[in-house]
Amino acid sequence: MSDRILLACIVFFSICIESEAQDAIQEPEVKPARQAGQPLAATRRMAINVLPFHRDLDAAKLQKWLEISSRCTMAEFELFLSPLTAEEQKLLKVIEDKPAPIVNRLHFENLRDVLKQKALVSLLVEEEVAKDDLSHTTPAVENLLYGAFDAVFASVGPPNGSPRYGDVVIHLKDSVRERGWATPFSGMHFMYAIQHKDARKMQDMLAAGKSLPDSPYNPLHLGFNDRLHFSHYVVTEKYWNQMLAFQAILVYRNLDNSPASEKVRQRFAALLTEENPQKFWNLFIPPRVKNGTKEQDAENIPFGYLEGKFDNQISIEYFTSIEVPASKLALVRSWPEAQPYLHLIRAKAADNP
Repeated sequence: MSDRILLACIVFFSICIESEAQDAIQEPEVKPARQAGQPLAATRRMAINVLPFHRDLDAAKLQKWLEISSRCTMAEFELFLSPLTAEEQKLLKVIEDKPAPIVNRLHFENLRDVLKQKALVSLLVEEEVAKDDLSHTTPAVENLLYGAFDAVFASVGPPNGSPRYGDVVIHLKDSVRERGWATPFSGMHFMYAIQHKDARKMQDMLAAGKSLPDSPYNPLHLGFNDRLHFSHYVVTEKYWNQMLAFQAILVYRNLDNSPASEKVRQRFAALLTEENPQKFWNLFIPPRVKNGTKEQDAENIPFGYLEGKFDNQISIEYFTSIEVPASKLALVRSWPEAQPYLHLIRAKAADNP
């Protein structure tokens, strides 16, 4: 058989498998379980064989799949990034003993509920305890993608989290990572920036109680291929620092000859000798300059980022501090719900948005 014929056979077989998988994996079969990530594992299982496995995809099996998928992704990064330069190897070494900050951001109006519940909770948990006036803004698009309604979120890397998610900063213990997994961006970002779909329109349809189109050829469809692609970004906690280093290496390798890129190179070099963890992560992900110019944005490009996902809730026992706007500190400390946690509650720095 000639190489050309063999290639044609492989392409035909691949198309048949993909088509069969898309036909077989209907939305009702990938409803999220009570654990974020289940739709991704279900899709990967379908990808290796379209026949039913007749075995439950329980929490233990899901956790094992997350670990397997993460190991495969890291192995691929190691392969495709090799060989590493001396500077790149040094970054991988120096980042090992500097645990990435894990931070949750929330809007001030939701803080009192967190104190009442003694935990950050997922949307589904919040629905169970408070049927009305839900504070969650977790997009339904992300729930269809990987089961986001079952998750609590935190940024991994930025020293003070992501300000767009709220003005209250909750710093978490490093040990909370043992309960989580992560991806390099949110599901919404993935859908519009990577999959090039109108994620906002999709979200508006779901918020209005409508279903997304069933046809995989419709640009507003969310299904098998989206989940399969997103599943390759899964990183379990064991590899978070290493993944952030890999992201930094890719940023570094893709710099140009502009003055802004030269400043980024200088920042990369500074990482290699910075021993203070706080200063290290401020160099790794600089604070965003408010109303900054394009040049400033280019100079302060983050070297990496991960969005951590944790099942159902994060107990207040994992909080190391709760930082609120200085103007609201006295009010928060007066709340009855806050009294057991006054040692955690403090004013946020003036330069921290």
